[in-house]
Amino acid sequence: MSALVPALAGVLLDFVWQGALIGLLAWLALALLRNARPQWRYAVACLALLACALLPIVQLLLALTASADVSGVPVESPSIAVAAFAAATQAPPGRGVFALPMPPPTSMAWLVALWATGAALLSLRMLGGALWLHRLCREARTESGPWQARVDALARRLGVRRAVALRLTAEGDGPSTAGWWRPVILLPAAVAMRMPADLLEALLAHELAHVRRHDYLVNLLQRLVETLLFYHPAVWWLSRRIRIEREHVADDLAAAALGDGRRLAVALAELDRLAIAPRSPFPLPAFVQAAHGGHLMSRIQRLVRPSRTALGGAVLPPLLGLAVAAGAFYAHAQLALPASAGKAQGSPSSSTASPTTATTSNPAPVARQIARADDRRNRDTYALVRKDEDGLTMSGAHDSRDTADIEAAQRGIDGDFLWFRRDGKAYVVRDAATLAQADAAWASTRELSARMQALSERMQPHQERMQTLGARMQALQVEAVQPPEMEAAAAEMGRLGERMQALAVRQVALGASMAAADDAERDRLQAQMDALSTEQESLGRDMERQGEIIEAAGRQIEVRTAPMEALGKEMEDAGKPMEAIGKDMEALGARLERAAEEAEKRTRRLIDDAFAKGLATPAPTRQ
Repeated sequence: MSALVPALAGVLLDFVWQGALIGLLAWLALALLRNARPQWRYAVACLALLACALLPIVQLLLALTASADVSGVPVESPSIAVAAFAAATQAPPGRGVFALPMPPPTSMAWLVALWATGAALLSLRMLGGALWLHRLCREARTESGPWQARVDALARRLGVRRAVALRLTAEGDGPSTAGWWRPVILLPAAVAMRMPADLLEALLAHELAHVRRHDYLVNLLQRLVETLLFYHPAVWWLSRRIRIEREHVADDLAAAALGDGRRLAVALAELDRLAIAPRSPFPLPAFVQAAHGGHLMSRIQRLVRPSRTALGGAVLPPLLGLAVAAGAFYAHAQLALPASAGKAQGSPSSSTASPTTATTSNPAPVARQIARADDRRNRDTYALVRKDEDGLTMSGAHDSRDTADIEAAQRGIDGDFLWFRRDGKAYVVRDAATLAQADAAWASTRELSARMQALSERMQPHQERMQTLGARMQALQVEAVQPPEMEAAAAEMGRLGERMQALAVRQVALGASMAAADDAERDRLQAQMDALSTEQESLGRDMERQGEIIEAAGRQIEVRTAPMEALGKEMEDAGKPMEAIGKDMEALGARLERAAEEAEKRTRRLIDDAFAKGLATPAPTRQ
């Protein structure tokens, strides 16, 4: 358990930049597939969210496995590469000291505690929603009449092999699907009474499409990932895209089964117009698949008038900004490490410190952080001091007293020495052979740290280029804003659609009256029906005019966003060298981790041997 908290904290922090990178790659893929079938976009978004879920799990398992293999000493830090990379940075002049980093700060425990609290609260929300849904299914009335027969017929047409029960409920805003093993369609009774039969059939076909694709199960897994990685906006964005594309896929399947996509569009518009049921305390889309989920107006327009979509960059600037911020935060954390020990001289409150670097020409090695084996070990810090080298680094749990004591020893000793604290007392070793062996123990890490620094310098221009491209993309996005006439036409289209649906409802009522009327009454009703048809034709022409306005505006947007497509390709190409350098840094970090572990063991053994042989003498103290 001593290794779990820091390992988990490291995984949570690493996922900040990992999730941003996954989100950026997913955005690029979705942008390239914007005019492809929604099944492809759905698959890409699902794979990206799956990567977000699996990456932290794999990283945590590797960290815990590695901690168990280090000579029985529990690992307090989940990532040595992070500490090792810090050694590759350079610091202002001081005197050179080589040592290990201290155990991780208590803030790691607070970080894990905050994450656990957030995950627990969202888990309770999920549990509450599941209980509410269970109650809703239990109280719903089973429909075994003609509508159940129609559901069975639609299920066969859609290729659904499982039995799907239709139940009437007093809650909800529209039809929804619940359950995976024994799926159920929940149909609000108010909707069943007021929705025309052919339109209601279209909504039921949409729900059966969700059943066929096992969307309820996928949605539950989404909620689980959102609960565990709730702190990352890329996870929520990916999950939202999955739900949008899921509705598009279900719409296409339902339209194919009905043979008429416009009927489903009319049904969605009518469902939105009704909005008769009070909303439940747990929103339906979060726990079940609802026919009115997703962006309703965009779904209706897509069914009525499919068109090619221009590249949209609205989401890219935030994702790119998050990726750049994550990279900058990561790099800044490494560059800030060398300064921490120097600042400790004037900051008594600094109870923990990351390793500072040595000279500019000879970066200080950094080893792995050692867990709290016992209270005595926590106080056993050490530092290798070279007379002609600059900088200061230390290992173990230390405070400003260690820094001051080492500098006191520097002033009192003319030459190199190995300073360490044991059982609360400070000692120095000046034996030349011991010092040479201690220096040799860290030689490989210094060479690897220099190579890591070179890779970091190679990465810098690519990061700057990506940031420049992101600024250009944001500027292009401002130019490609949706024109006001398009918004006005879309709003007018919605109003015309509402009037069209009202006329359809009146026609259905007139048709029912005509079936029971005598000849004279039927003639009068037929005249009313003809008048309604004439009004519908007029509304249809108005809708066509508004559609032409929307199409023209869409073509303008497509022309304006053409440079964004080229820029997106340029950004994709610019990201390839960064990916290659990142792989090299990852491999080099693993080597540096192993070298630092070995150097840590060798240095500790040298200190133990020197102490046992009487080569250690009390260190000069402050006057």
